[in-house]
Amino acid sequence: MTVRSLTLTFSPTCSAPGNDAPPSLRGTMDIGCLFAPTTHTPEHVAEAERLGYGYAYVYDSPSLFADAWMTLGRAADRTSAIRLGVAVVTPKLRHLVDNAAAAVTLAALAPGRVDVVVGAGFTSAALLGRRGARWAEVEQYIRALRAVMAGEEIDWEGARIALTFPRLSGLAPVTDVPILAAAHGPKGFATASRVADGVITNPSHSSEPIPFEGHCVVTAYGTVLDEGEELTNPRVVDAAGPGAALALHLGEFGPLAGTEEARGYQAWLATVPEERRLIETHREHLIGVTPEERPFITPKVIEAATATGTPEQIRHRLGQLRQSGATTVAYQPAGPDIPRELRAFAAAAGL
Repeated sequence: MTVRSLTLTFSPTCSAPGNDAPPSLRGTMDIGCLFAPTTHTPEHVAEAERLGYGYAYVYDSPSLFADAWMTLGRAADRTSAIRLGVAVVTPKLRHLVDNAAAAVTLAALAPGRVDVVVGAGFTSAALLGRRGARWAEVEQYIRALRAVMAGEEIDWEGARIALTFPRLSGLAPVTDVPILAAAHGPKGFATASRVADGVITNPSHSSEPIPFEGHCVVTAYGTVLDEGEELTNPRVVDAAGPGAALALHLGEFGPLAGTEEARGYQAWLATVPEERRLIETHREHLIGVTPEERPFITPKVIEAATATGTPEQIRHRLGQLRQSGATTVAYQPAGPDIPRELRAFAAAAGL
């Protein structure tokens, strides 16, 4: 099959970066990467730095992936320039002090290059049988996280809390850790506008552009095609399939709503006992493709749900995002050969 065009379902129309955007991002667009963390991710982050990526974020979902903070601590020891961050922490998963202390510790290991992304949470909370946080809670959490990292005492959940690190701990309050919000709709973007230092958004969550003034990170899934490679190639399915499967998981809320593939996947899911559906939905989530998902990862699904394309198509799409005002594209490599995916995307992006 020939790929005719490179499209993303959701292309946020981000306003041009303001004066409060990171200096390195004003007037240009950075290329970062995003990982579903495994025990190999620290080496992959080091490879990303060597290739010229500016950011390396990891997901925080303990039911699925390697520990986010431990992964970044190991990555800090292997790198010297790339920014490191968790995307996302959520009020429903870890206590405020836990995330604040982890961020301050990482900042001590990687001074001046740590970010934190806060979101309402979906997968990480759902797999614990919890709902995501309300946006009012996210806003409160961002304000409180910033204050506690800076060494302030605050009242939280009925108690006065603070980070009171001993003098010999090697730790000290930090005020230079940007806090972004994971925003995919009007409420999230409004919250980010009030309290966050930027946003990270997933293109599969919406079909309408949402404006945001400031630092805007757009995630991208998929793979760069080799010359003559088709979307039915097993390598392509292995590498682009995890991102495409995410769209299958979203069902009627995603870019595949109403398609034969989405209906087929949902029909299979309906055969799974209800109490196990979330577990089976997220098996191999954003890392691989399950045998049950593979029949539905068709070329049409890969085209609709991922940024898969030739190097020329990747460059064209990045140019469109730059013109829209996006300050960063965070590419998530997947499949069995992460270094190959990082190299191919870096080459396509001109790093």
